Amino acid sequence: MLFLLNDTIIEIDAPEARVLARWRDMGCGDPRKLRASDAVEFAKTQLHPWMGQTADADQDLLKDIAALIVSKTGANSLILKPIAGGLYEARLQDVRPLVLETFRAGAANDRDEQSSATA
Repeated sequence: MLFLLNDTIIEIDAPEARVLARWRDMGCGDPRKLRASDAVEFAKTQLHPWMGQTADADQDLLKDIAALIVSKTGANSLILKPIAGGLYEARLQDVRPLVLETFRAGAANDRDEQSSATA
């Protein structure tokens, strides 16, 4: 399954299983007791240091956050929009898989072009 986190596409398999297997390492608390709003707040807290550079964050962190959001909200996209006071507003969406596939392909092409330009 593909998940859009800000400007980064993340591929995750079995989101619910991942959360149940990793919640202690994630530090989010028992996921069976979390509400959707708790999951979003946890994601905002974990991603705050990576705002503007989400793709550079640890891949396990990104997959964990994506899995948590999918399992608790059903959304396959979380966009954190800057608001006043250095805070972020969370926007959850269900984006069509074809749109996510297209975005992923475009991002891969951009990376290839940048690699060619620096070589």
